[in-house]
Amino acid sequence: MVPGIEDSPDPLLQFRMFFYRDAQYHRIGINLHQVPVNCPFMAQSYSSLNFDGQLRVDANHAMNPQYTPNSFVHKFRPDTAEAPYQLADNTVSRKSHFYHEGKPSEYDQPRALYQKVMNARAREHLHSNTARMLKVVEYPEIQLKYLAQLYCIDPAYAKGVYDLLPEQKFDFGQVKVQAQGAERAGKEAKFLPSKSTDILVGKPPPMPVYNQ
Repeated sequence: MVPGIEDSPDPLLQFRMFFYRDAQYHRIGINLHQVPVNCPFMAQSYSSLNFDGQLRVDANHAMNPQYTPNSFVHKFRPDTAEAPYQLADNTVSRKSHFYHEGKPSEYDQPRALYQKVMNARAREHLHSNTARMLKVVEYPEIQLKYLAQLYCIDPAYAKGVYDLLPEQKFDFGQVKVQAQGAERAGKEAKFLPSKSTDILVGKPPPMPVYNQ
């Protein structure tokens, strides 16, 4: 259908709307919308996270990372997210109702594990195992961001891993700076919980639920 024109309840039209699309999936493949003659107006401005499949015409996202958030190409567009509808008693689509998300308290449980459950030997093993994997990361900015997350758990955790890296491409002071606000890294502010009293129940909410 041409965008902006609704379909009528005509049975034959309804039949064709389903089977014409089904035929295109069979003949062209899952990426039929990428073929220029089939591409709806402005559809190319939205970059989905779908990869591969028949008839890719965009160089398969030019081999950009297939996950989000990432440190290179942020393909997810919050302004194109679907309208929020009630899914369960305390869940609205895409809107987080986990109170600790994006807050320093989100690190409380791993901090308790590191400080109170693990003994000194277990922490040494943790530092060694983490550093063994982190050293193969070729991008210093990713190492820095990862260590910032560890710093939020416990500065000693980040320092223990940092000291074991065979090649230290940045100063540890940068880790401390990067850790400021790291609890919101990769999170869209409009999807974070607003306040603890926000409980949306029963039906599509009558008020805006995304943070402004």
